[in-house]
Amino acid sequence: MKQDLCADAPKVLQVLTRLGAGGPPLSVILTTRHLNLLGYSTRLVTGRCDHVDLDMSYLLDPSDPVEWVEEMSRSVSIKNDLLALWRLYRIMRAVRPAVVQTHTAKAGALGRIAARLAGVPVVVHTFHGHVLQGYFSGHVSLGIRLVERVLARLTDVICVLAPQQAEELANRFHVAPASKFRVVPLGLDLEAFQKLEPPKRTDGMLTVGWLGRFVEIKNLSLLIRVMEETFRRNKRIRFVVAGDGEERQLMQAAVERWGDGRLRWLGWVKDVASVVAECDVLVQTSKNEGTPVALIQGMGAGRPFVSTAAGGVIDLTVGEQVRKESGCRWFHNAVLADPNPAAFASALCDFQTRPELLASMGREARAFACQRHGLEALAVNYARLYAELFALASNEGHVPAVALD
Repeated sequence: MKQDLCADAPKVLQVLTRLGAGGPPLSVILTTRHLNLLGYSTRLVTGRCDHVDLDMSYLLDPSDPVEWVEEMSRSVSIKNDLLALWRLYRIMRAVRPAVVQTHTAKAGALGRIAARLAGVPVVVHTFHGHVLQGYFSGHVSLGIRLVERVLARLTDVICVLAPQQAEELANRFHVAPASKFRVVPLGLDLEAFQKLEPPKRTDGMLTVGWLGRFVEIKNLSLLIRVMEETFRRNKRIRFVVAGDGEERQLMQAAVERWGDGRLRWLGWVKDVASVVAECDVLVQTSKNEGTPVALIQGMGAGRPFVSTAAGGVIDLTVGEQVRKESGCRWFHNAVLADPNPAAFASALCDFQTRPELLASMGREARAFACQRHGLEALAVNYARLYAELFALASNEGHVPAVALD
C-alpha cells in the first residue's frame, strides 16, 4: 500500500473492476479524493485492464491511495476470479474498513462477497449503468439478473445515478425492493468546462460532437447513419468524434467516406475539454446508458445535447417538454430523439438554422449541470449515506462517523 489508512478516521474501500474507458473510473477516483477531504480515510482497490481495454489509469495522481488486485479484470476466469476474491478478502481483513462500496459488475460480485466474509459492517454497491439487458443473449442476461438478486441480499444499500435507474432495477428487473435503492447523482469536476466559451461560428457551420467507446451498446452504427442523413439534408453541419474501441472499423469506413472536412475522428482523447470546446452541441446514440459523463461535461460548458432516451439520460433533461415534432422531444436544455437517423438529423438541422436555440438551451444546460452534478455534492451525499448506515450498523457507536455541516 502507498500509505497507511488513518486509524481514527472512518475507513472506506472503493472497489472498482478496472480503470477501463468510461465514466466509472473518473467518478470513483474523484469521489475517493473528496471523501478524504471530508475526513474519511478512503482507498481505491482496483484490477488491471485487459489488452482490449482503453486504460484510464492516467487519471491517477501519485498521491492517490490505490491497492492493485492484479487478478481482477473484466474477463471471466474461474482461477483469477477466485484469486481476486481471496485478495480482496485479505485486504479487507487487514484494513478493517467501516464501509466497502463496490462499482461495476465484476467488482460488485467479488467485492460484496469478500466484504461479507470479512465482516465489513456496511456494504454499498453502485450501478453506474448495468449489463442486465443489451449486452448478452437472453439466457445469459437472465442469469446475470438472478446473480444480482442474490448479491442484493448481501448489500445494505444499492446506489444508482438517476431515478430512472432505480425504477428500472427495482420494478422491471426486480433486483431488489425499491426501499433498498438510493439515488446519488453523478458528480464531476466541471471547472474546466465552465470556463469554455461558445465556439466561434464565423463560417455558419454547426459542429456536432460525439464522445465515447466504440462498443456495440453505444450504437456507433446509428451515429454513422445519423451523419449520412444529416449531410444529405444540410451542408453546413460537421461532426467531431472522440473515441476508440473494438468497433473502430466502422469509424474508419466513415472517415474514408466523409473525411473531407465534414467528419474528424480524433481517436481516444484524454483532454475532453479540448474536444467540447470545438462543439456547439453533443449527440449520443446509445442503446443503454447509466448517466453519461460526456453529456454532463458538455452541459457544464453550456452545450445542449441530442440523445436517445436511453437509461438515465431522461433524467438529464430540464423542465417540462417544450414541444414534440419529427420524432424529437424538446426540453429546455436537450432533445430526446427517437433512435432513427431522421429524428437526429431534424434536431441538428434545427440547431444549425436557429443559433438562438444553442444560446438559450446552453444556459439552461450549464445551470443544471453545475447545480446537480458538481463534485462536492457527490462526496457529501455519500458521506451522509455512510453516516446513516454506520448508525444503523452499530447502535453502540463503535463505527466512527464524520460530522457534516
